[in-house]
Amino acid sequence: MRRIALSLIALGAMLAMYPQAACASNARSWVASYGSNGNPCTLTQPCATFDVAITNTFGGGEINCIDQGEFSPGPIISITKPITIDCEGVQGRIGAISISGVSISVGPTETVVLRGLDISGFTGGDFGIAYYAGAALHVEKCIIHDFNSSGSSFGWGILVAPSTNNAVLKVYVSDTSLINNGTTSSGGGLLVQPNAVVNTITKVVLNRVEVRNNFFGIKADGTVANTSGGVINMTVRDSVSAGNTANGIVGTSSGNGPAIVMMVDRSASSHNGGYGVIAFGPLTTIRIGNMSIAGNATGAGTLSGGSVQSFKTNQIKGNSVDGTPLPGIGLD
Repeated sequence: MRRIALSLIALGAMLAMYPQAACASNARSWVASYGSNGNPCTLTQPCATFDVAITNTFGGGEINCIDQGEFSPGPIISITKPITIDCEGVQGRIGAISISGVSISVGPTETVVLRGLDISGFTGGDFGIAYYAGAALHVEKCIIHDFNSSGSSFGWGILVAPSTNNAVLKVYVSDTSLINNGTTSSGGGLLVQPNAVVNTITKVVLNRVEVRNNFFGIKADGTVANTSGGVINMTVRDSVSAGNTANGIVGTSSGNGPAIVMMVDRSASSHNGGYGVIAFGPLTTIRIGNMSIAGNATGAGTLSGGSVQSFKTNQIKGNSVDGTPLPGIGLD
């Protein structure tokens, strides 16, 4: 709570510094390394940071980078309306020394797109991207790295934490790298973790995503207290989770939390310090096909009633322990 309060204070201070940005005036805004936050964020008069550009941009509008630069205001960039930040081709940088790089909480029909960003925690920071509410989040062609704040729920490259009952959230991550996130005991690349909500549906698709050298790799967690019902439905395709300290791909459920259903196809989970793939808890089902699982402490396995099912098209060899043969399921 203290971190959230500090971020709100910082946001209020920044808005006070730039009173001309109180009203949105642009369908498309611009930032540049030579920009000024006294400018109207147009192509000829760009702003210096994303927070001011967001304030100057209508809901549903777009922000572009003219050149490569550091465009973060300091502690956090807060997105509370539908918007696209697109810096593909030049790479916009966001440095989050503490708290989060980008925090997103928008309306139930609203979409946010982040493209072409380098989001760095500078070996600190809680989350690269924290997504709490909205219809959909698209993360494309981004690098999210070095978020290493300590604590069981901190130090994640991407956190998806639905905070509204009966909500439906969709997350699409493509052509993105999640690297060096987490500490020696917590955090990781991507965490989906509904937070004290009821009957929330979270749909996540990872396509061509590299998750490397984190603590955990990819994790779906339905065990938070006071969370019940709903489902976490995740698809991982053409992706790699490798070199992580703990498990590469993991689903963890409780008896009354959301069900976890994962499909992993044409992907690799290799050289992780724990399991390559593990399903933990009675409501967790992970189905795998065309996977390479090698070099892990344990290849694939289950605990406490979880289920890992195989289409029998996988290569699970060369682990310290490959694991027991997985139950097969047919191709339809």
